[in-house]
Amino acid sequence: MPKSLTTSENNILRPEDFDPPLKRKKPSVPYYWSVGEIATEVGVTPRRIQYEIKGNPRLKDKSPRLKAYKIGAVLLVPDADALEFIWNYRQRKKKS
Repeated sequence: MPKSLTTSENNILRPEDFDPPLKRKKPSVPYYWSVGEIATEVGVTPRRIQYEIKGNPRLKDKSPRLKAYKIGAVLLVPDADALEFIWNYRQRKKKS
């Protein structure tokens, strides 16, 4: 998220800042988003979100765009990173 014009601190996104509001009411894991929750929020498949995390092997794209932690077989994205990704995705969709 960009820095505020009046302070040197980064802007912090909160769930109440989104319009339309987020669909997720209660997190399955506190302070983290699962791949499925992010996919539901932005309206894409969970596989697409996994490509954002791991890169697309077919395109030989290994650059991750989203930071996640692998816990067992589940990928969890920290709350701040997930909200920033959702915000940027929605802004990109508004422009097109």
